[in-house]
Amino acid sequence: MVRKLPLLFLTMLICIMVFNPISNVQAAALNVTDITDKYRGDQVTISGTSPFTEVIAKVYDPNNVILYIEVLSVLDNGNYSKTFSLSNDAIYGTYKVVVGQETNVVNDTFNVIARPSVGGGGGGGGAPSQGTQITVPVQSGTTGTTVSQTTIQRTAGSNGTVKDSVVMTEQSAKETIAALKNQGEKTARIVIPDAEDKVSEVNVSIPKIALTAIKSGGIDLEIKTENAKLTIPNTTLEKFNQDLYFRVVPIKGQQEKDQIAERAKQEQIVQDVVQGRDIQVLGRPAEIETNLQSQPVTITMPIREEDLPKDKESRQRILDDLVIFIEHSDGTKEVIKGTFITNEDGTLGIEFGIDKFSTFTLVYVEGSKEYFAQLEKDKKVEGTVHKAYISGYPDGTFKPANSISRAEMASLLSRVYDGELKENTSPTSYVDIPAGHWAMTSIEKAQLTGLMRGYSDHTFGPNKSITRAEMAAIVSRWLKLEGTGSSSAKDIQGHWAEQAIMLVDKANIMNGMPDGTFQPNKPLSRAEAVTIVNRILKRGPLYGDVKPTFIDVPTTHWAYKEIEEASKDHKYSIDESGKETVLIK
Repeated sequence: MVRKLPLLFLTMLICIMVFNPISNVQAAALNVTDITDKYRGDQVTISGTSPFTEVIAKVYDPNNVILYIEVLSVLDNGNYSKTFSLSNDAIYGTYKVVVGQETNVVNDTFNVIARPSVGGGGGGGGAPSQGTQITVPVQSGTTGTTVSQTTIQRTAGSNGTVKDSVVMTEQSAKETIAALKNQGEKTARIVIPDAEDKVSEVNVSIPKIALTAIKSGGIDLEIKTENAKLTIPNTTLEKFNQDLYFRVVPIKGQQEKDQIAERAKQEQIVQDVVQGRDIQVLGRPAEIETNLQSQPVTITMPIREEDLPKDKESRQRILDDLVIFIEHSDGTKEVIKGTFITNEDGTLGIEFGIDKFSTFTLVYVEGSKEYFAQLEKDKKVEGTVHKAYISGYPDGTFKPANSISRAEMASLLSRVYDGELKENTSPTSYVDIPAGHWAMTSIEKAQLTGLMRGYSDHTFGPNKSITRAEMAAIVSRWLKLEGTGSSSAKDIQGHWAEQAIMLVDKANIMNGMPDGTFQPNKPLSRAEAVTIVNRILKRGPLYGDVKPTFIDVPTTHWAYKEIEEASKDHKYSIDESGKETVLIK
């Protein structure tokens, strides 16, 4: 028996080696196979190896918008592969592929290029080119002199629309910086002409490598189109560490302008100003999108001579009462005053600062000059102003008992949270937040602030009702609550949010129910949401002569004063007892 043991051991070792080859013991490294340049309509295969059982594959278009996202299974041999098709109107430019999990990712890029024209003789004729390249100047933003060049890919659609795509390369960025430094200048301006007024959309992309050069050169950036000029200071660019994109879409149709005017009339501040008087859209509204959010940017919109009266008195009256009506992508709206400037060519423009992007419309609102002047005076003499951060529904209701979704909460947080974003961090992409989702930007901001997180299955659950436990976790992160909390709630022991619930209870931001429970898994209601946010912001409840705004929130409702505080712009003062009281004009 003793002599057979070595033979048995050898047999077992051979079996192990046969069924577990040494070549498979080490997990496959994470990589992605290089992708060659493509034409519109081509198929793109994302493949490679991974040590994980699954990877997330994401493809960003030249505007840094997610074009494709999918969770890919990895085979036993460590390989993964997936093929998708580009659309027949895909944007020309550089596409980025990101594959992996969390921060462990690999990247690749490929270009979508115009298909070469096919020559023909006799009566055949060739297929037309699907895009035209135009060289445009990069100027000094101070002197207007050309310091370098970049290329526009101009594409005409079958319906006659024209789209421009501009990608600023690393080489162009470095040439621009060198030339500006030689001139002692610090602003680079990309000029995108449209002399014939045919362009319906402008896309500007600045890859991360080019943006890094601009940042290190200390250069401010301007993007000048016929319908808007964007000025992005270097201090703003310094806080951004991704490929940067802007999309400018002028709104040219009269019907669309009329619809904007009608929406403006519904806003409380416009109603306060107008009081039955005139309101009209001036010039051309512009929809501006970007992945740069929560950072200061200056916009200048042109005031065209053809949109102003000829006589001096009428002209000045229009300019005095000109405001900017802003419809933010998160659903909020505001009206602001801008500053008039004279451009280098002698034309007039209106300049204003923003930190989130939206649809911007110049609106003549009769009486607005006096209204804003009085508002400024009231701020200095009587108190300050609280802006609304939530609204009701078109039917005049607030629906206080309705739950609030995770996407709606992210949108609300993006409007009221003024804390810092995590530096050097890119937002996670979720499989259930496609490009163009109405709350995508708000969700990215909520994630970058650390207030909200997705789930382990790579989803965010935008339509799920946010629970009281999830809200407690948000509050705890927002206020950076630490230490040992306390709560008498009898249904939180062992709950994943137990510590957060105890902390917010102790801080008196969220409390339990009359029956001694906290009900952590219960959906948070809209009334509860504004009450909690008001407490965090140290706003309200709103006392004084406050007339009900919503037909389903009477003065007897438990959250009446909290809902009024959150849903209406108002001037206020704080009385001796610490109560916030509305000021009536």
